[in-house]
Amino acid sequence: MRKMEEAVLSHVKTLISQANNIVCVTGLGTVVESGGVDIWSVDNLYRIEKEYGDSPEEILSAGIYATKKEKYFNFYKKEVIHTLPVPSETFAALKRLQDMGKLRATISMNIYGLEYRSGLRNVIEFQGTIYSNYCPQCKKNFSLEYISEAKGVPVCDDCKVALRPGLRLFGESVRNDRMTDAAIACANADLVLVLGTNLYGSKVRYSTGHYTGNKLILINEEEHFTDRYADYVIYGKCKDVLPKLVES
Repeated sequence: MRKMEEAVLSHVKTLISQANNIVCVTGLGTVVESGGVDIWSVDNLYRIEKEYGDSPEEILSAGIYATKKEKYFNFYKKEVIHTLPVPSETFAALKRLQDMGKLRATISMNIYGLEYRSGLRNVIEFQGTIYSNYCPQCKKNFSLEYISEAKGVPVCDDCKVALRPGLRLFGESVRNDRMTDAAIACANADLVLVLGTNLYGSKVRYSTGHYTGNKLILINEEEHFTDRYADYVIYGKCKDVLPKLVES
């Protein structure tokens, strides 16, 4: 490790140790390092387009769910919930920050409930979660296992109506209460961690845009032109970097 990188790590570690109101934003990179599949990678996009005739964004849209449920759930079961990630060391480090009384909120861009499964509280899920599924008619809840084991389109065992996955479908807006909670959390934060994503995405920009401090710390494997908007940038896997920043 270069001396400059060591100096940045040491300084960021000090900033985290001094912070009392940390907000974290978790992105796709935290899912991939936890064993999840990146359906948005170039190779997978090409394969999915060829196999299904549409992009993931098109298939996971409100329009396809409304009009072609067989196609939606075929893709959803094979590509989205077939391989479930297991929380990496990143989430253990976040739990440590929470136990220390420093982490106050986590804004999640993932759908796999990695934060809650790690024992984190006050999680703001912009995209919803695969673990929340319900009947749009009677509002009865159904487990992920019920969805994955159903033949064809999963339906309510009472109403026989197709179930609604707990995700925000493309074409739908993020719930206003979650947007408000994220804005308030970042506005009150004394340090913001952005993990496994860049600052380009609209929901990340919206959240971090309410932070007015000078301790916006970005940890990500890939460089991006928006990295310059972070106060500190560390390149690498979050699961390798974050534990070093929160250790005693």
